[in-house]
Amino acid sequence: MIRIDSVWMAVEPLDMRAGTASGLARVVKVFGAAHPHTANLFAAIVGG
Repeated sequence: MIRIDSVWMAVEPLDMRAGTASGLARVVKVFGAAHPHTANLFAAIVGG
């Protein structure tokens, strides 16, 4: 079981084709750091 203490939701879509490294870079850029036991949710760009 993965422990999740909080969930942070992004309000801007992210191109999921960019990969997980790009997603992590966005988390660090927006939130200042990637925090342990935190789920980060993004909306995918559809038909972009």
